[in-house]
Amino acid sequence: MRKTNTFMIIAFLLLGSITANKSHAQMIGELQWQKSLGGTNREAFDSIIPTVDGGYIAAGWTASNDGDVSGHHGGADGWVVKLSAMGTIQWQESLGGTSREWLFSIIQTADGGYIVAGFTESNDGDVSGNHGKSDAWVVKLSAMGVLEWQKSLGGTSSELLSSIIQTADGGYIAAGYTSSNDGDVFGNHGGYSDGWVVKLSAMG
Repeated sequence: MRKTNTFMIIAFLLLGSITANKSHAQMIGELQWQKSLGGTNREAFDSIIPTVDGGYIAAGWTASNDGDVSGHHGGADGWVVKLSAMGTIQWQESLGGTSREWLFSIIQTADGGYIVAGFTESNDGDVSGNHGKSDAWVVKLSAMGVLEWQKSLGGTSSELLSSIIQTADGGYIAAGYTSSNDGDVFGNHGGYSDGWVVKLSAMG
């Protein structure tokens, strides 16, 4: 009888452990929420980060001007969307001109705003100073998504920035590629494109 009781106790403990582990695994993989964002045309996000208020901010592009999207300039605009912790849209900004823009990297800045990097083919709307073809493009936004400044960087060929971070001096450093050897670019080694690193002041 003692052996049977011992066996039953061990079996009960093992079953409890398996059940607890299964529940824990289910809890880890549980979908908390999901959000489909956009309009009747095409959208994509390339970067998303958590924000200091517990929400999220995402950057990419949009070709729509309806649904969740407003303020579209034409072609494909860069698109920045601020979400709450539960995925509710708090604000969105379509950024660009009448040609194509795409945003690849976004970070929250020390002042609570945001800086985003990508490329632009426009020279109107939100964009000025384009050097030709596609320029690398850096845009500084306030905490509420208001455009504070923008910078088109490059030469007469094609540039793109795929990563940006804030530096200890309050400025920014961005990385991508260039196919130019004029304008803001010098020292290109030839071939299709060079890797390109750009250091900006706090005001771009």
